[in-house]
Amino acid sequence: MIVARFRLRACASVGEAPRVLGRIWVHGDGAIRIGHRVVLDARIAPIELHATSAGAELVLGDDVVIGPGTSIEAEQSVRIGARVRIGAFCRVMDSHFHPLRGDRERRPRPMPVIVEEDVEMGDRSILVAGSHLEHHVVVAPGTVVTRRVRAGCTVRGAPFQVVAVGAAR
Repeated sequence: MIVARFRLRACASVGEAPRVLGRIWVHGDGAIRIGHRVVLDARIAPIELHATSAGAELVLGDDVVIGPGTSIEAEQSVRIGARVRIGAFCRVMDSHFHPLRGDRERRPRPMPVIVEEDVEMGDRSILVAGSHLEHHVVVAPGTVVTRRVRAGCTVRGAPFQVVAVGAAR
């Protein structure tokens, strides 16, 4: 636990009993807040937590588990709720960092990403700017989420295609 606190020393706050397994990168000028009993399992590949600039906020709730190779980047706000499980090599980002067309030097406005409680994200899934996963959502491996997903749904599909299946609980 002392080693975990040392590795998380760049965070604005860290809850009780954090676990860090392997290498993690915590950087940026924004605030990173870690809840109680968070597990960062980076034994296979490093995990990156990046709050890019002053005013940016990245929040991990209590009992969150993040798999190896995952990158979470907040230019404005990324909030991960309690008891969320994020699989290996996932990506969560609140900005597209450049437009797809036109002036690629102009930065688009970031849009907050919200992941509510008890969500499961499969390996290699991606949440982009403006995504909002309500509670009890399951994201299948390899799925790219671009918008709000209602509570209790299972989301699956090829990259850049999202299909919601199921009903709210």
